[in-house]
Amino acid sequence: MARDVYFTGSIPLSPAAEVFQAVGEHVGAFAPRIPDGEQGGWIQVARRTLANNPALEEGHRIKRSGDDAVGVPTYHLKPGFTAKDLTLGPYGYGKNALDSYEQFKRIRVAHRLPEGTRFQFTMPGPGTSTYNVGIPAEQLLPISAAALWREIEEVLPLIPAEDLCCQLDIGMEAEHEEYRRRPEVFDTPNHEFFDWTTEQIADSIAFVVNRIPPDVEVGFHICSIWHHFQGGGQDNHVLVDTANALAKRLTRPLGYVHIPVIPEHEEEDYAVFSNLRLPTETKLYLGVINLADGVEGAKRRLEMAERHVNVDGVAFFCGLGGAAQARSTAPFAPPVYPPEQLTNPQLKRATPDTIGAVLDLHQEIAEL
Repeated sequence: MARDVYFTGSIPLSPAAEVFQAVGEHVGAFAPRIPDGEQGGWIQVARRTLANNPALEEGHRIKRSGDDAVGVPTYHLKPGFTAKDLTLGPYGYGKNALDSYEQFKRIRVAHRLPEGTRFQFTMPGPGTSTYNVGIPAEQLLPISAAALWREIEEVLPLIPAEDLCCQLDIGMEAEHEEYRRRPEVFDTPNHEFFDWTTEQIADSIAFVVNRIPPDVEVGFHICSIWHHFQGGGQDNHVLVDTANALAKRLTRPLGYVHIPVIPEHEEEDYAVFSNLRLPTETKLYLGVINLADGVEGAKRRLEMAERHVNVDGVAFFCGLGGAAQARSTAPFAPPVYPPEQLTNPQLKRATPDTIGAVLDLHQEIAEL
């Protein structure tokens, strides 16, 4: 039987209806759930609200990597304010999800989606969404988690549980643990600005997820520093430890976990996945698809992985490309990728012109 096809979140089409239709046509029943392509953006949805927060003021900028020419603004409490005065959000993730779900229903009524396909509502985790706020983790993470819960709470009454999948992207949460274990190999100045432990991160995520009704599917996409700085590689021990810490704290079903892999990984890197301790019902999706080596590369990675763990689904290493790139009239600025992401074939993503072929590639690899 073919494996599932999984999409992290971003797909370079707009509006959301085009995403649902394209995935339905090219991948169909292989995809149990479909995101809207991040029509409103990803981390910037939360970040753009910080400048107008009455308790915060902008500070210096921090770089994601040493050659990041722009950096990310930091925010700090204004004089006279404490963490107790800070409320984050509303961000707009919930509103965007509801708008996209209306388009999802129209495509489904037109019989362009298989029966049972869920709408995937994705948000960055509590650390990823606010790592540039200069407050200690023990104060910041509960505030950030509460803001994410309010976004989900807005959606739950209006999208039937059987139609909904809620996903948290565990990006900076896991990446910072990679940095903490091997700081000397990463040129990532932003990780000097904040600090937290895997336990703190897992607790804050469990606060959000354990409130979601059990009939709503929940999944995690776990990221790695390799996505924006290749020099340090990717330590699968960290990603496995992160997945295990999250699973251990959940009191409700966990539908899936997505973990990326990188082209440089060899047999010993895949052996680490034998240490995963996921619930029986939880599916493991591996990001074995890379446009630099296509089917042959994915086949080689799957063969190594499946000597150590069962792989339930295949995926790209991260998002396929920003939705805002698809239309010059899109209301949000397209993501600004560092120069190495534009020239490194291993980081190549889909475009509106190539998305059909990239989706077909996903299905071909799912059938290996």
